[in-house]
Amino acid sequence: MSTVVLYIAGTGRSGSTVLANILGEVDGVFAAGEVRYLWQRGLKEDRLCGCGLPVRECPVWSKVLALAGELDDPARVDGIVSMLQRTGRIRNLPGVLAGALVPRLDPAESHSLEAARDALGDLYAAIATVTGCKVIVDSSKLPAYANVLAATPGIDLRVVHLIRDPRGAAHSWSSKKTLADGAARSHMEQIGPAKSAVLWDVWNLAGGVLFKGGADRYLRIRYEDFVADPPATVRSILAMVGMQDAALPFVNGHEAQTTPNHSVAGNPDRLRHGAITLRSDDRWKSAMAPRNRRLVSVLTAPLLLRYGYPLRPVTVKSGTDETIFDRAPTGEGAASRLNRRVRRHLRWGRTEGFSRLVEEDELNPVTRVRVAAAKWDWRRTHRRPAGLATPVYLVGLQRSGTNMLARGLDIAPEFEVHNENDSAVFDHFLLRDDAVVRRVVMASRHEYVLFKPLCDSHRVDHLLDSLDTPSPGRAIWAYRDVDGRVRSAISKFGRNNLLTLRDIAAGKGAGMWQAQRLSPATLAEVASYDYSTMTAETAAALFWWIRNGLYFETGLDRRDDVLLASYQDMLATPVEAMQAICRFLGLTYRPALIEHISPRGPGGTRPLDIDPHVRALCNHLQDRLDETLRGQRDGAAA
Repeated sequence: MSTVVLYIAGTGRSGSTVLANILGEVDGVFAAGEVRYLWQRGLKEDRLCGCGLPVRECPVWSKVLALAGELDDPARVDGIVSMLQRTGRIRNLPGVLAGALVPRLDPAESHSLEAARDALGDLYAAIATVTGCKVIVDSSKLPAYANVLAATPGIDLRVVHLIRDPRGAAHSWSSKKTLADGAARSHMEQIGPAKSAVLWDVWNLAGGVLFKGGADRYLRIRYEDFVADPPATVRSILAMVGMQDAALPFVNGHEAQTTPNHSVAGNPDRLRHGAITLRSDDRWKSAMAPRNRRLVSVLTAPLLLRYGYPLRPVTVKSGTDETIFDRAPTGEGAASRLNRRVRRHLRWGRTEGFSRLVEEDELNPVTRVRVAAAKWDWRRTHRRPAGLATPVYLVGLQRSGTNMLARGLDIAPEFEVHNENDSAVFDHFLLRDDAVVRRVVMASRHEYVLFKPLCDSHRVDHLLDSLDTPSPGRAIWAYRDVDGRVRSAISKFGRNNLLTLRDIAAGKGAGMWQAQRLSPATLAEVASYDYSTMTAETAAALFWWIRNGLYFETGLDRRDDVLLASYQDMLATPVEAMQAICRFLGLTYRPALIEHISPRGPGGTRPLDIDPHVRALCNHLQDRLDETLRGQRDGAAA
């Protein structure tokens, strides 16, 4: 009967250790570590097993070695070490690749390796017998060693080809990592960016050439995709060996519980156990020297593109010193605040176009006079008594199309509109107390009073339930796709979201509107990131997730008096989108409400380089919002 060996191929510093350890927690799977180094490190150098004991004294490996006959023959050990050293050298790789094309040229099939293949077959069979496991995970990584295993009788080889962005791998190779398994040296080998890039090319290209086959034989995964959705990745790997329904060791989507293992060699992280949280290690984006990053990108360019990595990744400058374009300091005076606002608007106008600035801030005097005149004439002709207006709250997240919606509704003379710059109703963009808001509603002679309290989006249920106006309030929650919102937010606000999230993670969110009513789970998610290395794009996306998530966390999805509105929907089908809003409010639709909108379909802009885990969170929330929007439309149609 053959022994199933699940082999993790690739290069070092690509996450193979943590992947192997998690797989080893699955019932019926044994994580053996880098078995290629068993004879050299475990038997000759007497280094530690993952359980903390020398390999010869480990209760598992001592039985395995005895059963395989590997303990009492030093010459046999030396022979296997010599064979593995020969087959692992790059100069032997052309012969290995030639063997993939012409089997009789494959050095792994040569008569000189027959003894070594027998020893390997006996070893893996002994591992399966002693552990009682169906699958043996070997994280040795080198394709040439896997090629020898594939030629070994009694071994049923399945390959997981694990790939990491070469710039991240190169940065990891350049950092010091302490060895704690009894090695003669104190740290793991460090290599430079050029050598790391060449090895990345050679081993990954070889892995792709040597190991082909169906989904039950070869699976290529990216480290970034693994940490973005660990359970899905692990299930896809287990599907190769018919174990996709096995129980996984995940406490939640990104936290796993690991126990002491018996990995025989590898990264010193194998000696750790307990709760581990999987996050993408993107420190290279800020800490790696630009010239080294460019060097690695050039040397690996063809495979970078093949594996879906950008040639020029988004990077973040090191440090988090705040600038005038990030956010206002505490206690800022009126003059400083005006100066900051003018400079920010000028910068935004230069990058986005001053025509958009005029439109966004409603600076066109002709338009403002025309709208004001229409409202005056409506009040004159309708003679509506005060106190009957319906308060409408346009909420959501900044840079999500709320200005476009407010401008459209402002065209309707039935509306009295108060944006966040209206100091009579807002104080530093926050709504004044309920008495002020109620007084404005009760004094209005319009049918609707629209407020745009984006910084109070977490208070929508309170505003709807507690204002106690004769006409019950309504709310519209506007949302936008994450990439569009991120681009717009960074253009207008710089690193504001990054600095805000950093403060919330540090426990300073009690007095910040951005942190109000976030659930314990959301706060824990925010606190789990390293904001010294996070990019501004990823932070803006994470902020999109936490604030739009309030729509569900505060139960607004279960209310009939709250409507979702999609920015993309408004651009793609403005007539249908505005008609839905009009039906919700009881307002008569007219084409003038959308005259300022130029219909357009989805653009061709490439997605931003956002942390894969944050991207997965945002995608899931986007799907929930879109599904809820469709449900509201279907319900209204019925």
